[in-house]
Amino acid sequence: MTEPRVGFITGGASGIGLALGQLLAREGVRVVLADIDDAALNRAVEDQGPQRLIEKIRLDVTDATAVHAALNGTFERFGRLDFVFNNAGVGGTKNAHEATLEQWQRIVDLNLMGVIHGVAAAYPLMIRQGHGHIINTSSISGLIPWPGQTLYNTTKYAIVGLSHSLRLEAAHFGVRVSVVCPGPVQSSIWGTSILGERNPSVRSPPTAMTAARAAEIIWRGVQSNRETIVFPRAAAIWAWIYRLHHGLLKPHFDRHLKQLFAK
Repeated sequence: MTEPRVGFITGGASGIGLALGQLLAREGVRVVLADIDDAALNRAVEDQGPQRLIEKIRLDVTDATAVHAALNGTFERFGRLDFVFNNAGVGGTKNAHEATLEQWQRIVDLNLMGVIHGVAAAYPLMIRQGHGHIINTSSISGLIPWPGQTLYNTTKYAIVGLSHSLRLEAAHFGVRVSVVCPGPVQSSIWGTSILGERNPSVRSPPTAMTAARAAEIIWRGVQSNRETIVFPRAAAIWAWIYRLHHGLLKPHFDRHLKQLFAK
């Protein structure tokens, strides 16, 4: 009997990460959900179906040693590591002139270094086994520089560059790399500041895609080995327009800036 494939998902206790874990488990993939939120992790494991393919591990992705130990432990335990979703991150709209160095450090440590830690730990393991797929979560803000999000955009642009570059190198070893660039998705990220304070009164935009639908699109992109997985369709069109001629979005940016600095 063939052993089930193994997936490791950071930021796996809620939002896209949890939806991906649930989808992969339905597909017969053994899933390890990693997150810093113990309560949410417990709920995620309790709510799984009868197959019991979802496990949990408490993990702070800003801790390189802990990430290395978690991924190596997963590999040693199951003898394989097929998918690593470096999905943990934080949002936070912040004008650059108001940002503190503490906020800069936090968002870089979590959004960018968290991904780098996952890549640095998983990539050698996948090279050793001769296969595997690393999927890094960026954002549509990694393709379009939305005003008022300079801190966030910086990390998300870097993740796109990291993923595209690594994909070229990794193909030599039979390892795949994709980057996910979603538009608005329903998640607690909308009410969480850069430094982690949670404001439960802030909700996802009414037009935001459900996490379950986002997971379906991501999984389809992973299965077809897409380099860049952009959704929803409107976000993909915006990204295409910006790439074609970024000046076409200038009127929209100008309106946004006026609203931003009128506050």
